[in-house]
Amino acid sequence: MQIPADGQPAQQPNEWFARIMFTSSSGQPCHNANMLKSVAEPAPRYPRSQWTQRLPDLIRLLKRSEKATAAWRVIAGGTRPGEAHGLLKAWPAWERFARYLWPVCDIPGAPYGLLCLRITSYLGEPVVLPDTTTIRRGTIIGELHCNNRAVLALVKQRGNAFAACRQDLKKLSDWIQQDPLARRIEALYACTILNRAADRLGFTVLPKPVTLRRRLEKFFFKGLLLLYSREGLTRIEHGRTTDAYPVDVWLSRGEFLRLYGKERRLGRAAARRATNGHRRAI
Repeated sequence: MQIPADGQPAQQPNEWFARIMFTSSSGQPCHNANMLKSVAEPAPRYPRSQWTQRLPDLIRLLKRSEKATAAWRVIAGGTRPGEAHGLLKAWPAWERFARYLWPVCDIPGAPYGLLCLRITSYLGEPVVLPDTTTIRRGTIIGELHCNNRAVLALVKQRGNAFAACRQDLKKLSDWIQQDPLARRIEALYACTILNRAADRLGFTVLPKPVTLRRRLEKFFFKGLLLLYSREGLTRIEHGRTTDAYPVDVWLSRGEFLRLYGKERRLGRAAARRATNGHRRAI
């Protein structure tokens, strides 16, 4: 800053310009000074809406989804429901190999054959179910597996796979009370990506941490949905199920028999007869 001869500090150009613009000829502040000052100040920044804040994440998710869809188109290679082509031929091949390593059996008397069972010993960490049943290492459990081709055939005939699965489970409840080996089953277990359907059937859904194994299982299950669903690739592109990771679902023996056992069915039948008799009397 320069010091003039009178000893007063010299005004900078900006200060001199502001003094001229914001003061009158009498030296008093001009009425327009505050207005000009407010115009010169930047406009206040209001908080962005939740949609605007999530927009970058949604764009990234959309781009990722488009890349995933393109990858599945390459893998599918002209696959039709139940008929694998291209790289997707590896899925039924693995199913056959897995059945060879870990054999399963059909449920005796099941009218639809949508489920298969493998009786085995549990080898994981202890699991406590809602009815306090504790599954420990060595506990005998029944692993449930879907018969994917039977499910696809039923869906093609416009059948209700959910209701059919209930009928098969009722036959399973009869069998595990009669067969000597099945009587040792303490709980039913499955690993599935259809967690909503399992919850409707009465199973307890236990999400697991996202590990490399879970990511591989998700990739495998998505391929099964593509191969054995009537919608095919559309199920991968637009379905909500494909965004979920596989979960473990459990149903204790006691709870299973309570939901699907013969006693419950007899009780319901008696209640229906009583209701119908009451209506006829009225």
